[in-house]
Amino acid sequence: MRLLLRLGSFMRPYASRMVTASILLAFAGGLMSLVIASMKPLVDLVLLAPARDQGEAGGGGGTSSLLASLGDWMPVESWSRWLAGHAFAAVPILLIVIFVLRGVVLYGGKYMTSKVGAMMIRDIRAALHASICTQSLSFFKDHPTGELMSRVFGDVQRLQRLSTEVLADLVRVSTMIPFLLAVVIIHDWRMSLFTMVVVPVVIYPFARLGRRLRRAATRAQESIAQATSQFGETTRGIMVVQGFGMERFVVARFGQALGRLLRAELQSARAASLAGPVMEVVGAFAGALLIYLAGWSISRGRVDSGDMVVVLGGMGMLFMSMRRLTQINASVQQALAAAERVFAILDRQPDIRDLPQARPMTGFHGDIRFEAVSFSYGGEQVLKGIDITIRQGERVALVGPSGAGKTTLANLLPRFYDPTAGRVSMNGVDLREVTLASLRANIGIVTQETLLFDDTVRNNIAFGRADIPLEKVMEAARAAHVHEFVTAQPDGYDAMIGEGGGRLSMGQRQRIAIARALLKDPPILILDEATSSLDAESEHLVQEALETLLLGRTSLVIAHRLSTVRNADRILVMDRGQVVEEGRHEDLLARGGLYARLHELQFRDAKPE
Repeated sequence: MRLLLRLGSFMRPYASRMVTASILLAFAGGLMSLVIASMKPLVDLVLLAPARDQGEAGGGGGTSSLLASLGDWMPVESWSRWLAGHAFAAVPILLIVIFVLRGVVLYGGKYMTSKVGAMMIRDIRAALHASICTQSLSFFKDHPTGELMSRVFGDVQRLQRLSTEVLADLVRVSTMIPFLLAVVIIHDWRMSLFTMVVVPVVIYPFARLGRRLRRAATRAQESIAQATSQFGETTRGIMVVQGFGMERFVVARFGQALGRLLRAELQSARAASLAGPVMEVVGAFAGALLIYLAGWSISRGRVDSGDMVVVLGGMGMLFMSMRRLTQINASVQQALAAAERVFAILDRQPDIRDLPQARPMTGFHGDIRFEAVSFSYGGEQVLKGIDITIRQGERVALVGPSGAGKTTLANLLPRFYDPTAGRVSMNGVDLREVTLASLRANIGIVTQETLLFDDTVRNNIAFGRADIPLEKVMEAARAAHVHEFVTAQPDGYDAMIGEGGGRLSMGQRQRIAIARALLKDPPILILDEATSSLDAESEHLVQEALETLLLGRTSLVIAHRLSTVRNADRILVMDRGQVVEEGRHEDLLARGGLYARLHELQFRDAKPE
């Protein structure tokens, strides 16, 4: 019930449409009970009237009997007299009118329900995407991309069926059942008592099956997430897979994931398939007993034939409706299993978020301090008691072997992580005391893994800021050495760059990322291995663009290539989560420590040249 209420909260903005749809569907259900009720005049006035007329003596007995029967249905004498002479045509026409009217309102109700459901699913996907975008980096380490895609598209897709056709059928069938019961009770209240005994017998096994079905559906959705994640890994790394000749390995690995998915889906299918046969068996026993009782009552003259046809038809329709409810229940249980996974993401609070007392940061006009900063992740200590100060306008480089903690230290600055001990401050204020949006507005980031969208060059540089005029975009592009290769293309700044910038070289992608940072014009800059994947010519162009970008900014530069940090004001050498050396390039070489050893290893092969 809690999950259904949560889903209902997404439907609240469309409540008026849903109420209208429910009224239409309820009307359609009521009309179906009217079809069942019309069986009495169909039997009494059309099917049995000729035989009754032939059996009566004289000319007026049949008509008199017919009118007496019509009096129960049509109390207005004129209508009764008209219908007595046109019963063979009137009853079929009545059925046609009912079904046409029912078709119109059923179409309107189902379409409006589908429309509300589609809009609700759009809102859920948007909320889920927004929740994912606000999560901390640790969240994405624990949740692979494939798993998140499975939740946004696969799990929500199950909710879409619940919010469209399942919801429409649930409203229609649920409203039809009380109308059918009313019709049956009006025509024979004694036979309707039989229904009150059978219904609880039917409901109990469905409740048991529902719990099994939800557990099986949860396992199936988890298996889908695993298979999706593996598929994403293979497609992203296809060059490595083929280069190492590992096609058979990844195919077999994916086959195992599909096997787990198949087993989980078969468990879900067994639980869902069992509901229908159980309903049919119970219905067969109930129907056989009902027919026996009906025949016994008619033979003794206790029940009118027309009334009994209505009762039998109503009972049959009632059991068909309950069978449809079992199918709806199966879909609901699968959707609720998906809803649990969806709401687990929606309800998750980011590890890094604004504190209640956080205030906006009013520009950067001081030093950056790391004060006794330590950081642990997954039980492993990555940083140990870091104490450094970066003065305003200073260019500081972080170097050291892989795993030394350089990127982790830089990630504390925009609060991708928070220290587990100590604090990081700007302008003398702890970063946790300012809002994330205002903090990150003052920081520009250029990394080795450049994020580009399948969009135009202009939109990738402007990066969501549609109000930026083209002249400003071109100015940043010129400073980053982007303008030349962009204007050489037929579409210029409107040229599409492909997924991830696939139509550009690595150097061109990096320069677009630098142009983006230049356009943002932040006072603080973080460069993380911005030139490590480039050839010599591309690196030269990117270095020139970086020099323009770094000018006059407080910057933190992470690099493995020591040639890129020679001009830094200060170099911090890190090893095993600690700063072990500090100074300028020449001083560190003269000291003969870790920096000198790294420099020697990196340039040893270049000395003969």
